[in-house]
Amino acid sequence: MEWRADQPIYRQIADVIADRIVDASLLEGSSIPSVRQLASDFRVNHLTVNKAYQSLIDDEVLCAKRGVGVFVCEGARAKLRDTLRHTFFDIELPRVYDKAQRLGINSRQLCDRFVQWEQEQ
Repeated sequence: MEWRADQPIYRQIADVIADRIVDASLLEGSSIPSVRQLASDFRVNHLTVNKAYQSLIDDEVLCAKRGVGVFVCEGARAKLRDTLRHTFFDIELPRVYDKAQRLGINSRQLCDRFVQWEQEQ
């Protein structure tokens, strides 16, 4: 995996895990790889992965069970989807709107393109 310079690696790892939960490739109640396993997979220091896990535990997305491992918390997918929707509608979409306005693209054209993409799926 290639890491971006605009965000700490631990945050990018946390985002990968969150994306897997949202996409349901990691299910609620399922265990996730050990810190050392994920560090090996991503070729990063285990402390970096530990920090990613801890941030997701603090956000109540992951649950640590002492001596057993780390698991996806019940309700994590809904919580993450709500957070991502908020980010999309309140941060990302206004940026898209501003850029569309600068390029002379109106809302009808944007909606038509969304419909076209939906039909192609």
